[in-house]
Amino acid sequence: MRLFKQAIFLLCICMIFSCSQTQEGSSDQVYNQPGTPLILISIDGFRWDYLEKTDTPYLDQLVASGARSQGLIPSYPSKTFPNHLSIVTGSYPNNHGLVANRMYDEVFDEYYYIGQGSTAARDGKWINREPIWVTVENQSLRAMTMFWPASDAKIMGVRPSNWFTYNESITNTQRMEQLLRWLDLKDNKRPTFLASYFSDVDNAGHRYGPEAEETKIAIRSIDSEIGVLINGLKDRGIFDAVNIVIVSDHGMTETYTDQVIFLDDYIDMSRVELVDKGPFAVMRVVMGLIDGDAKPEVDNLFPLLENAHPNMKIYKKNEFPENFHMTDNRRIQDLTAVADDHWRILTRDTFNPSYFPKGDHGYHPDYESMHGIFIGHGPDFKIDYVGPRVQNIHLYEMMCKLMDITPSINDGDITATTTFLK
Repeated sequence: MRLFKQAIFLLCICMIFSCSQTQEGSSDQVYNQPGTPLILISIDGFRWDYLEKTDTPYLDQLVASGARSQGLIPSYPSKTFPNHLSIVTGSYPNNHGLVANRMYDEVFDEYYYIGQGSTAARDGKWINREPIWVTVENQSLRAMTMFWPASDAKIMGVRPSNWFTYNESITNTQRMEQLLRWLDLKDNKRPTFLASYFSDVDNAGHRYGPEAEETKIAIRSIDSEIGVLINGLKDRGIFDAVNIVIVSDHGMTETYTDQVIFLDDYIDMSRVELVDKGPFAVMRVVMGLIDGDAKPEVDNLFPLLENAHPNMKIYKKNEFPENFHMTDNRRIQDLTAVADDHWRILTRDTFNPSYFPKGDHGYHPDYESMHGIFIGHGPDFKIDYVGPRVQNIHLYEMMCKLMDITPSINDGDITATTTFLK
């Protein structure tokens, strides 16, 4: 009976993987021989200084025999999906389309939201720039992704050769083992680009705060999963023959229940729809419209919020400061309130001290607390090199260079990352 149960368990695991995975490409697609493989891994919410917070022997190993930056600067807003797309498209959220984790599009008349089971997050129509896996596939090389945000969407008609729909029940170890199985493929069936994703450090940072012991435990746990990949590469004799890039989408800062700004203390919330809230609050005018024009009502509300709180700034659509890179996108709403580091913007009916996060992100990239990590290891990276902080939009061009492919349109600059390369 025990053997029977074990067999059933293994069958279920295989079904999870085979049902989630799909092969793309037309029958007459001809793939080139792969070059040096590039493995891209995101550790969500891994702040730039977490390497010094606790023991990370496997990440330290990559750093000692590779290159790293002093920090990876996110794009605004420093949220998960916007920055995962900035990394793989080389574009600011304003240009790749995902300006937040939750958005409203007036043309689609639909909301974008994230999380397991989100149909919107699997719909490529929301994305306006070409992710790296599409660039790879369009140049007759194979890309294979294991949960990188938005990689299970068909974008511009293209998916990776192999991909998985996000499923939290698939363990971190299984994710690394899947990358290794893909690398075992022969000839032009083997991928040139591989990607995967971990959420544990971000989850712990939100729940316990960036300085908590529970967050350090999550850091050590993910480090051991990186060890699964490293040891698997060494067992195959290819550890020094592949390029590995470890990144995070953003950092994490402490938040406190006594540092909350309540919008309904200053305006009548029935006049707006609160599309998003937290480190910033996105408001869409729904009352006071004149022939569908929100501008008169925006002009009425703006003075009420402009100097309402010393730790909050308010911006009209298309009037953000230049360093936000948030202009001319229909998903940017009528008014956006932006909080200072540590502060959150809510309404009184959404404030619950019992479920208040002890850490958060989404703040302006000028705050070091929002900076993540960049580590590069492999035949094309310098050894034992620490370089300056770099913006995440520049990594796309660098990855294209590593794979010897032509980049699509992007906002990055290859000269910003050549300091890390041999």
